[in-house]
Amino acid sequence: MTNESLFSFVIFNKEIPYDEKITLRPVTMKDILSFQFLSQSLTVRKNSIFHEKEIIKMTYLEFLLYSLGNKELENRYQIPGLSQYFLYAAQLLQLCCRDADIQLDQSTGKVYLCEERLTSKMFDDLRRIIIAQNDIDFDMDEFLHYDTEQRLMKAKNDLNKDKSRANIEDYIDSLVIAMNTTEERIMNMTIRKFWRYIRRFQLKESYTIAKTGECSGMVTFKEPLKHWMTSFEDLEEDKYKELKTDETSLRRKL
Repeated sequence: MTNESLFSFVIFNKEIPYDEKITLRPVTMKDILSFQFLSQSLTVRKNSIFHEKEIIKMTYLEFLLYSLGNKELENRYQIPGLSQYFLYAAQLLQLCCRDADIQLDQSTGKVYLCEERLTSKMFDDLRRIIIAQNDIDFDMDEFLHYDTEQRLMKAKNDLNKDKSRANIEDYIDSLVIAMNTTEERIMNMTIRKFWRYIRRFQLKESYTIAKTGECSGMVTFKEPLKHWMTSFEDLEEDKYKELKTDETSLRRKL
């Protein structure tokens, strides 16, 4: 189960069959707020945040079950809602699996999805599919030390603090105007495609302005302009690239 093997499904918003009983569908914009809230349960950097070897050795599903109702752990690591993350993940699976039935046998700790025993391997597969299918900005295979990530995020926020802030309604309004479409069409658009359209439109606008300036002879660039249809991966090789400097320079920024 890799991003490459899922690519043929996600490019055209196809449902992804996992087995005979479980099929995952991409979430649409009408559920964007619920999705954003629930998806935090899939993006905990377990192995870098928690210090206990017991937790590090757990699978992600075991970690969610261990955290269920564990307010002491939630308070100790200051992760609001952590004690409910298993329930969030269950609701997210129901959102992605067409109201699938999920049961937890509290006496045994076993979880059942569509009457199948949900193993740690199955959960990891489904988690990977949901992340890829809905373009969640999170790499399950990436290890980034928590303190390092927090410093980088703070530096990035400091760099962007003067930029105008837009909420989800602002983005929806903008795409309606940019695509000359309707709110109803946006509502039925998948979350993944919505954000790709937003980013692509931003690239097109930036490229057009930069290219116009270059062609006028009034502006020159050190590097050739990358076309607005260039792959996002080529344009964003490393989301922290501009922030990853030596420790001394980073401390000055912070």
